Formats: sequence, C-alpha cells, structure tokens
Amino acid sequence: QLQAEATHIYRFDEVYSFRAAQEQAEKEKLNAFGMLAKFTPWNRPKEDTVLLSRSEARMEPFWYVKANRNVDYTCALQYPISVHNPYAQKVSLLGTSFELARQGDKAKFDLPAEEHCHRKLAFSTFLDGMQRPIKESVLENYCSKYRFQEVEEIAVEGMVKPLIPQQTVIQQACAQLNGQAINAHAIQSDSVLLEEISLYLRPVFAFEFIWSTADKSGVIEVDGLTGTV
Repeated sequence: QLQAEATHIYRFDEVYSFRAAQEQAEKEKLNAFGMLAKFTPWNRPKEDTVLLSRSEARMEPFWYVKANRNVDYTCALQYPISVHNPYAQKVSLLGTSFELARQGDKAKFDLPAEEHCHRKLAFSTFLDGMQRPIKESVLENYCSKYRFQEVEEIAVEGMVKPLIPQQTVIQQACAQLNGQAINAHAIQSDSVLLEEISLYLRPVFAFEFIWSTADKSGVIEVDGLTGTV
C-alpha cells in the first residue's frame, strides 16, 4: 500500500551569470577536445583555431525523495523462564501447566508468547535526473548551500527533461523500503508513506567550441552554482 503526500518543484537561483560562465569557458576552451589533443605537439588546438560556435543555458534536474514504511506485525516465540526453587517439578500459570527442564541445579520452562510490534523504516535519497553517477552528497550540498525557490509549473525555460521519471524514483524508494526484511509470524498492516518527492532544477551553461583546423567540436560546461568547469 502506497500513500503519497507531497510533490514540489524547486529552481535554484544563479550564482554565476551567463557572462561569467562564458569567460570561464573561454579560459578552458583548449581542454574541450581532451588532454591527448592538447599535448600533441604536431597538431594541437590553439587560441586562434578554437572558436565558440554556440551556447545555451539550461536547467538540469535532480530528485529528492523521502519515504517511510510502517509495519504492524506479531512475532510468535517462546520465552525461557528460569525457576529457582530446587524442589519444583512443574509450574502452573494462567490455568496452564508447564513441565520443567532441569540441568544440574537449574530449571526452566518455555512460555509461549506473542509480541505485538510496530516498526517504522525511513528512507531518503538524492538522485541525478540524467542517470549520471553524481554522488548523493554533491546534490545534497547544492540544497544546503544555495538558494532555491518553489515554482508552480514544471515548464521552466531551458529545463532538461529528466531521463528518470518521477514514477521510477517512487518505485526505487518503495523497493528499498520493501526490501528490508521483517521477522514476523503475521503482518497486520504494511504501508509505505511518500513524505516528499521533489524535483530540483539547477543552472548549467554549455559552450560548444569548434577546432577549425581539425574539424572537431567539443563542449565546456560550467555549473551555474559553483562555477565549476
């Protein structure tokens, strides 16, 4: 059973402007064709042979999902009860008689019992919307360090459509929670509550450069939050 509560879309404010990003890209443009090309003496890109051909500002997506699983269940088990009277032969409890098992001067009997339990399992994660191996800590760091605001519609200018759809993110969260084993004799209720599913859009600037003498193109991307190339 899945219950959903919240869906949000957040857009980060630019820290680095398009112009600042372009200046950064121009400084790094000779790296757009790989290190091998840069250090090949007889044919390598030079400032006057590498020219900007096009550029774009886009909003790249990543997801945050928070969910928990609530399980009510019972466990059937035997409670070992020690008996310290050395002369006792059996024990009567709540109308039931129990024979004692003795070993030396120690005696015990097993009391059948049923434990009524409740367990809450929590799960949360950040996930790159373009299926790239970006660490969760990097995406979490964006949210903790940079300003963003909620937007009403998903139609944000320059937005890149996520390769991972919302339903897949929800399914992954459910799979993680449901994959955790519950040691139970019987389960009375088992439900997953989706507390939050949020789409974050962060600014990225992309600049395509043409290496005119080699007829090659390469792209420099600049993170609009950190300025990282």
